[in-house]
Amino acid sequence: MADSSADPLVAPIAGAVHRSVGGVDEDVVEAGDARIKRVVYPAGYRWSTHLGPTVGTALCMHAHVGFLVQGQMQVEYPDGCTVVYTAPQPVLVDPGHDACVIGDETAVLVQVDFERDTIGRFNLPPTHTHA
Repeated sequence: MADSSADPLVAPIAGAVHRSVGGVDEDVVEAGDARIKRVVYPAGYRWSTHLGPTVGTALCMHAHVGFLVQGQMQVEYPDGCTVVYTAPQPVLVDPGHDACVIGDETAVLVQVDFERDTIGRFNLPPTHTHA
């Protein structure tokens, strides 16, 4: 968990539901049918290593729509396509990916989702495409 006393970007969010899973800290706020999430990924984090075994899949099958406010992340798809996001930058990640934090800085992503209906509600492709 990041040191919230040293960095207000990762400090507890009033009214949010906090959870930690697979080394990732999330603060979630309901927003109608959607959720606004702040996700804190520590340096060294890789989805397939830290969260995949908990979820039980080789790849993350969720889409992510948001804004990387700190750090750098790399998203990898089975077809060999790799996308690097460097803060500050919008993020759109198709389902069926692995991802990792690049470098020594914690990555902080603010995203909006509709739980299992994110793909449909945002009208996103169900798998990775080369736009």
